[in-house]
Amino acid sequence: MKLENLSEIVRTATFAEDFAHNDIDYRMHLPDSIVEIRCDTQHLNRLLTNLLQNAQEAITARPVTDDGGLLPGIIEVTVFTDGSNAILEIRDNGIGLPAEGRERLTEPYVTNREKGTGLGLAIVKKIMEEHGGRMHLDDADGGGAKIRLSFPLADGTRQAGHEETDGSRVEYGA
Repeated sequence: MKLENLSEIVRTATFAEDFAHNDIDYRMHLPDSIVEIRCDTQHLNRLLTNLLQNAQEAITARPVTDDGGLLPGIIEVTVFTDGSNAILEIRDNGIGLPAEGRERLTEPYVTNREKGTGLGLAIVKKIMEEHGGRMHLDDADGGGAKIRLSFPLADGTRQAGHEETDGSRVEYGA
């Protein structure tokens, strides 16, 4: 683990996915200032790849509308700070998260996708635990999914996480 700029890690990983998937509109909202966290860059790249691939698959799985059309696929990636935490949020306008069994999505081999292995979110959860962070699974406004990751800032105080379920939102933390 070493000090890294979260925005730069996000920019690099998102650019690579955007380049590979030009049928999806990637929107990045990154601060001008450095958002420094203590992290393992390889693990964060894996985490981002898993979450962006989940979002891509959710967009591809959307049903065609009654008029035969499809809204453009959009993935928004945002980084900001909130108190002593760096926040990374990924929103998509895909099929969304299941209402039932959502709390189990981070368990290994649990998936709601036909071709999924059920390891993507389990790996993300493990990486977040290793980084002392928290993960929230939620519905995005207007449809789709919103994943919010919270990391302790390098110079901030670590806030304790907890697991919470209220039916639509699941939070995992260290």
